[in-house]
Amino acid sequence: MKKITKALCFLIIMIGISSFCSYSQAVEENFIVFLIDKLTFDDIESMVFTKSISEKGALGLMNTRGHGSNNEYSSALTIGSGARAQASYFSSRAQNLDDESIKVYERRNGYATASKEIANLDIAKLKEVNRDNNFNPVIGALGSSLKINDKKISIIGNSDIDSREVRLGVLIGMDENGLVDYGTVGKDMNLKASNYPYGIKTDYDMMISKYREFSKKSELLILELGDLYRLEKYKANLSPEIYANLREKILWDMDLFINNVYNLVDTNNTRIMILSPSHSSSAVQSGKRLSPVIISGSGVRDGILSSDTTRREGIIGNVDISPYIASFFSSNINLFTGKPIYVLDKENKFTYIRDLNNQTGFLYKNRLNVLFSFAIYEIIVSFLVFLTIQFIRKPRLKLYKLLEYLLLSNMAIPIALLILPIFRPMNLYDAIIKIIIITIILTLIAVLIRKETIDSIIFLSGLICLLLTIDIITGSGLIKISFLGYDPIIGARYYGLGNEFMGILIGASMVFTTAILDKYKINRGYSIILFTMITIAIGFPKFGANVGGAIAATFAFTFVTLKIYNSRLKFNHYIYIVSSVFAFVLFISLVDLYLVKSSSHLANAIKQISREGPNVIYSIINRKISMNIKLFGTTIWSKVLVSSLIFLGVLFYRPFGVAKKIFERYSYLSKGLLGILIACIVSFLVNDSGVVASATAIIFLAMTLMYLVFNEIRNEAL
Repeated sequence: MKKITKALCFLIIMIGISSFCSYSQAVEENFIVFLIDKLTFDDIESMVFTKSISEKGALGLMNTRGHGSNNEYSSALTIGSGARAQASYFSSRAQNLDDESIKVYERRNGYATASKEIANLDIAKLKEVNRDNNFNPVIGALGSSLKINDKKISIIGNSDIDSREVRLGVLIGMDENGLVDYGTVGKDMNLKASNYPYGIKTDYDMMISKYREFSKKSELLILELGDLYRLEKYKANLSPEIYANLREKILWDMDLFINNVYNLVDTNNTRIMILSPSHSSSAVQSGKRLSPVIISGSGVRDGILSSDTTRREGIIGNVDISPYIASFFSSNINLFTGKPIYVLDKENKFTYIRDLNNQTGFLYKNRLNVLFSFAIYEIIVSFLVFLTIQFIRKPRLKLYKLLEYLLLSNMAIPIALLILPIFRPMNLYDAIIKIIIITIILTLIAVLIRKETIDSIIFLSGLICLLLTIDIITGSGLIKISFLGYDPIIGARYYGLGNEFMGILIGASMVFTTAILDKYKINRGYSIILFTMITIAIGFPKFGANVGGAIAATFAFTFVTLKIYNSRLKFNHYIYIVSSVFAFVLFISLVDLYLVKSSSHLANAIKQISREGPNVIYSIINRKISMNIKLFGTTIWSKVLVSSLIFLGVLFYRPFGVAKKIFERYSYLSKGLLGILIACIVSFLVNDSGVVASATAIIFLAMTLMYLVFNEIRNEAL
């Protein structure tokens, strides 16, 4: 009896232990990506089930830029690399491995495919294309990261068109060798359909069948739905009515398929993402080039997407997708320059994202026209005033007043461009009219409050400094949506202070600070306070986060401060200047690395250098030089910079003695104007779009000097 009792107790204990083990065992988590190229935010509104997912899960917009040519291949490779990368059809051909393709792959790469089922046969060419890429992408980073953590990847489907094999999913999910664990991306994933583009359509029944098969042995599944891509490529052959009907039908098919897959998964242990690598033709026309991203399922709460790459509510970068997926599987994210995505709470999120999509599209479509017009206006006004100064000696009062107003208006336009978003322009014409009205009002105020010539300059330069500084320290709300700010579609910068307004701020602050020293004879120590505040606003990671601007500001402000206290600088003074630059950069680096939660570009660069060595420094410098060379040959700002330098160079000597007389009268302001010139040189050298910063900074130098010379000549003539 005792033996039976002991046996029963032992059995009960073992059952309890086994039950405990079964409950404590971690549930295997999965990730599904629906890859739908050319999907737009407007499309989601017509997809009933997909829209319901976006309303319950997290929704956002994604920058789609790659490196070099901006196409679907580059964007897909950028997603998989977590860094901007370049690709084309000829470096992206992937196939399911069979006897023939295995021979081709091994012949090209020199090693075996092991047990893999899919290979990018052009992986060697793809790496060669990106060898000189200054963003240093790790090709196949996502696949490699998950492979280290023993997570398997399957890719199902394709976007093949006609005779071209388009397999974007492979560019995302492959490892460093161009290999994928499982999947099927061949022609058997499509059906013949004479009424669809290229006579083929996705075989959704086969997709479901393959999903059932591969979901049992893969943690990450990428389902590429290619019908929308084929429709976009075939669009030129279709009438608008046929195109619209086909798009509606394709979206309905996709929506139904997504619904069917959802019915097969356990959303408690599966995270799902709907992703479009590149924008559609309609997005090109409307300017809405940010593609939609939806995330739902395991652990995803209701909200909008963001990341430390963008620090923008509702916007992420395509470089953020892979680190997000890798972090979901607790895999290594050091291979990526992008940052994991997170979710922010937002009421009426669908309306918010729709408005954000419209707003960014409006900015992108019209930004170049507005800035080009401003730049041309600045050049024309400068040229007219220059001709008047040089050749018209007899004063014509009406002409002189008109030109005087035009000079001041060039300093008022940046203010108008900053505050324009407050007035919510509806279209380009509305925006231009409001810019003109605001500029006229500001110019008239500057003239009406003037008791001395310099008062108008103090008012306009001081106002833009005040407004910019307030906006920067409160989150750059106006800068982000200003034509003179930065564009999330271009993706050069997403937060802080861009180079356009950085140049404006340095130039205006130099004029304002030194001009009030001349007018009010205040303690020179106030200039140090003002310069320090502006420098912190420009360079501090939580404010402007503009490292190049911080270097230029520190260098120029220190130079001007020393000139204010010492008319002639000695060698040791220049040591002070360089030391101050190093000290401030070190300060913001330490703050960025250890005190700020969301690291800026500076901290990311330092971390990358520590991981990959000094070659990263060379890449950064090379990228800045290449960008400046490119911009100097293409941007209108280079014309502004060159024309301003020519006009200024002549004004220093002709009319003879006038500039010298002005510099003697405004001794502090003359040092400030020289400081702007120093800032332009440093900005050009240390910023990747330094020509832009230099051109906007020189506006306040050129307009101030022309205005003072113009008034001096007028007063002498009268």
